[in-house]
Amino acid sequence: MTLAETFDQLDWEAIESYVKLGQEENLHLDFKTVKNADMTATDDKRNLARGISGFANSNGGIIVWGVDARKNADGVDCANSIAEISKPALMVSRLNTLTGDATSPIVDGIRHKAITNPETNAGVVVTLVPETDSGPHMAKLGEQRYFKRSGDSFYQMEHFDLEDMFGRRQKPRLEIVIEPGKTENGIEEFRILVLNQGRAVARHAGFLMTLQNVELKDVSQGLENHSGINAGRSVVGWDNVTGVIHPNGIRVNLGTISVSRLKPSEVIRADLTLYCEGTTFVKRMFQVSAPPPPTEPLSPGT
Repeated sequence: MTLAETFDQLDWEAIESYVKLGQEENLHLDFKTVKNADMTATDDKRNLARGISGFANSNGGIIVWGVDARKNADGVDCANSIAEISKPALMVSRLNTLTGDATSPIVDGIRHKAITNPETNAGVVVTLVPETDSGPHMAKLGEQRYFKRSGDSFYQMEHFDLEDMFGRRQKPRLEIVIEPGKTENGIEEFRILVLNQGRAVARHAGFLMTLQNVELKDVSQGLENHSGINAGRSVVGWDNVTGVIHPNGIRVNLGTISVSRLKPSEVIRADLTLYCEGTTFVKRMFQVSAPPPPTEPLSPGT
């Protein structure tokens, strides 16, 4: 699933699951609280500028406004609670206005959307920042500095970072797509695809995907089951050591996996590390909601 597809599928249930599961901030996901929906606070505007600059200068990412992230017992920043925004639609309007002034040059393709709590009509706002090849992008709105994303934080870029970006060469940018297939007798099938959305051919590509809340039943085609060498954890791998993936944006089918849920009413989570020659590795997290319970057949006369 691409960042854009993840953004499109985010709903209130997904936001609640971030808190329930203690979702960690990572290379492509950042949580922020805001002082007010009209984005007049200096800190809120600076956070917007840093977030757009940092994600655009790295591999892109998603900012969830209205989720409080704190360090857990292991010292890792993760979703702790939802700090609902009273007027999420107003905030989207203000973000649309501020986005063009947040960086120089402007980052194309930024999107914002409100996600409301059906019980309160308050909610959160989500921002999608795509990776670009037109950087580096300087954060404005009071910053006047360049940022990058590393791990779960934004950092001011060093001189050598800027030199590298101003002379940036074309590079591949791979995305993995997970598509649900048929479900039969409790066995769910998923098709795994890859596409190259960058500007260069991808060589020596591969990924490792760790699945939670499943028993891995089968893999097909070029996928490999690595569970036996990972202490029984459900791990799927793929390596493309001889072929290349051209930057044409066309999906390539890698194969299918078949799993059964250990807890049928809970989500499946997939943590994926994707890599190829000439670019840094990318981490992705996917979630698959539990299927709806079967519908009881109507009894005669009802």
